[in-house]
Amino acid sequence: MSEHIRILKYYLFYKYFLNPGSRKMLKKWQARRIKRHIRYVERNSEIYKGKKKFKDYPVVDKKFMMEHFQELNTAGIGREEAERFAVRAERERNFVPKLKGITVGLSSGTSGRRGIFLVSDEERIRWAGYILAKFLPGKIWDKCTIGFFMRADSNLYQAIQSRRISFHFFDIYQDMKGHLERLEEICPQILVGQPSVLLEIGKEMEEGRLKISPQMVISIAEVLEEQDEKRLKYLFGLNIIHQIYQCTEGFLASTCRCGTLHLNEDIVYIEREYLDEHRFVPVVTDFERRTQPIIRYRLNDILVEKKGKCRCGSPCAALKKIEGREDDRFFFVGKDGKIRIIFPDFIRRCILFAECEDEIHSRKTAGDYRVVQENGKITVYADLTEKEKDKVKREFEKLAEDREFIMPEMIFMDYSFEKGRKMKRVEQKGPIDIMDQKNNQIFGR
Repeated sequence: MSEHIRILKYYLFYKYFLNPGSRKMLKKWQARRIKRHIRYVERNSEIYKGKKKFKDYPVVDKKFMMEHFQELNTAGIGREEAERFAVRAERERNFVPKLKGITVGLSSGTSGRRGIFLVSDEERIRWAGYILAKFLPGKIWDKCTIGFFMRADSNLYQAIQSRRISFHFFDIYQDMKGHLERLEEICPQILVGQPSVLLEIGKEMEEGRLKISPQMVISIAEVLEEQDEKRLKYLFGLNIIHQIYQCTEGFLASTCRCGTLHLNEDIVYIEREYLDEHRFVPVVTDFERRTQPIIRYRLNDILVEKKGKCRCGSPCAALKKIEGREDDRFFFVGKDGKIRIIFPDFIRRCILFAECEDEIHSRKTAGDYRVVQENGKITVYADLTEKEKDKVKREFEKLAEDREFIMPEMIFMDYSFEKGRKMKRVEQKGPIDIMDQKNNQIFGR
């Protein structure tokens, strides 16, 4: 059976046949798939041999996966071998070759350590069918052009290519001006990229240097901030900016036709480690990944759940947003000498509530900012007037008063962003060393 026929088979399955109508039916589907998956893994993964029940599997993280890379994967590929192969592909910008018939890639390393992922041809084809079922705007036999902006290409993405579906990779390490002519030539119906890249493309459109009109815009790789989402809707003239929440550990969430971000619980099982009433850290089990088993894998992302059922009717859990990395929480010294942990969303609100958004959006820099905490100090990177800086500082002082922490030193600098890396609006640069002036203590992480 040809590769395209197999992709079509999975597309039809996920689009029309896999349709758990209720939460109860979804849970039964997950239980059956996990049980089948465990049977395979305990026979084929050296580190998991003998673990016949789901509860016997430990909660793991990236450090564990990289330390036990060869014992964990079922393809017999060593970590050093895979890393050398993936790094060579990155340097040569050639992502077509496979290692022992397996697609190998590197994560971008935003969590502090770069991960290696392994995907077999069958998993790659299944993924292609699933992603097309989720996002293809028309029928699979309709012609569709996709423009994809990313750090690295992959056989995973190229699996989407067919006679009717035209997939075009744009390397974000190259200058955007060099991409404009080609982008206008292909005039993509679907445009995929990081929010920072999509904003740059939208700006080119607004200023008349680029004429494209995609039917669908999909945000990937970075947190999609609320103000960036609004800006992108305006620039592209769309009611919905779709999101794909995908990482080395699996395709975890996607936006439905109603604009709600749903966990992809038909292919992954998510346990929740709650941080507060609504925020949680996901512990992921991907019951479709056999080459590199992802079982009870703890991410360090903070997800915010959305209560109630979506109008689309999906039984899959809804998310209000992806807030950011758990290790991008800010830490302050409380007035009682104890540590106060502030989630990234509260930092973003200080910028939003400063009420200078309209003034910023009237400029070409259009809402560009970053807030970084390093050794307790806060640096705001934004092109602001002195009046706007005062407003931002007052909002942080209000937050400090509300959460009862000592206001740290605040520095303002011109906006800067390193091209080619993932953009973080809110970033914690560890290690954290906060001096409690009252008790002369240092809090470290």
